[in-house]
Amino acid sequence: MKITICALLLSLASASACAAGYAVPSDSVAQRAHPRSPYHMRENGNRHLNISLTGIEQESMELVLIGTIDVNMAQAVKELIGRFPIRAVVVDSYGGNIDSAMDIAAILRAKKLDLIVDGRCLSACANYLFPAAARKTVLPGSVVGIHNIRAIYQDKGAVTLVPATDAARLFQSRGDMNSLEQFERTQRREQAFYRDMGIRQDNYQAYLRYLANRKANFGTETIARKEGTHDGCPPVEMWALDRAQLEAMGVQGIGEFWFPATDVEKQELAFDLAFSPSFLYYGSATGMAQLCSAPPGAWSRLARRFKEAYAGLRGHGQAR
Repeated sequence: MKITICALLLSLASASACAAGYAVPSDSVAQRAHPRSPYHMRENGNRHLNISLTGIEQESMELVLIGTIDVNMAQAVKELIGRFPIRAVVVDSYGGNIDSAMDIAAILRAKKLDLIVDGRCLSACANYLFPAAARKTVLPGSVVGIHNIRAIYQDKGAVTLVPATDAARLFQSRGDMNSLEQFERTQRREQAFYRDMGIRQDNYQAYLRYLANRKANFGTETIARKEGTHDGCPPVEMWALDRAQLEAMGVQGIGEFWFPATDVEKQELAFDLAFSPSFLYYGSATGMAQLCSAPPGAWSRLARRFKEAYAGLRGHGQAR
C-alpha cells in the first residue's frame, strides 16, 4: 500500500550526535538517535519504503523526503520551501518519477540546499537530487546508486516497466504517440540537466552495456527474472558508486561520504536496507560493462536445464 503524506510537520526534539566527523547539525533529523529519522523508521519496520513522505523537522528546518519520488512529493517540496527557511534536505529514497525528481532538483539547485543521504539515494535520487544539491553528505550505512531508466507503460489495465532502450520502439509499434512524445520530452530535459550540471554519462553507458549483454544471453533485460543468471552474470539492479566515481562523473560538493570498505560492511548494508545479495554492484565501469559478456559455462547451462525441468514437473503435478 502506498501512502502519500504531504506537508507533514514533525516538530521533533533534537538528539545526540551520530558518527564523529559527519557534518550534520547537532539537531538534525539525520542523527542516528533521532526518534523520527529515516534510520529509526527503517529500524522499526519501514525498510522497503512503500511510502511517499514529505515533511519538515521544525527545530533544524530540514526537509525530509522518504520513499517514492512522485508528483505529490515534488508539489509538497515546492510549497514547503516557499513557506519555510529550509537549510538542508534529508533523503531516503529508491527513486521514482524522473520529471518529479528533476523538479525537486531544480529547487535544490536554485536554493543552494545541502543534501544528507540517510539510507538510500538510488535511481532518480542519485541521478538528479544528489548532483543538484550544494553540499552532499552520505551517512554511515547509506548508499548512492544508479541504474538504467525505465518507462512505466499502461496497456489495457496492465502496468509494465519498459527499459528506456526499448520504450520508443514500443510506443511507435503500438501507435501511442502521446507516450512517445512524453518520453522523448523527458529525455531531452534529462540531457539538458546533465549538460547544465556538467555530468558525464560514462557510467550510465556501462550499465546499458551490461543490460545489452544480458539480453544477448537471455533475450531479456528484465533484472527481476532471477532465473536469467549464471556465473559472471548476476541480476544487478543498482550500481553503488563511491566518491571517486561520482566526482569523475562531474558531481561537485561532496562532503563526508561513507562507503562500505569490506565484504562484511556490504553484507550489513544489504541487510539493513532490505536488499537482495546481488542487488548492488561494487566496482569499476569496465567491470560493469563486462558483466554477462561471456555465455554461461557447461555447469551453469546444466543447472539451468535441471531447474527448468524441475519447475516443469512441479507445474505438471500441480495442474493435475
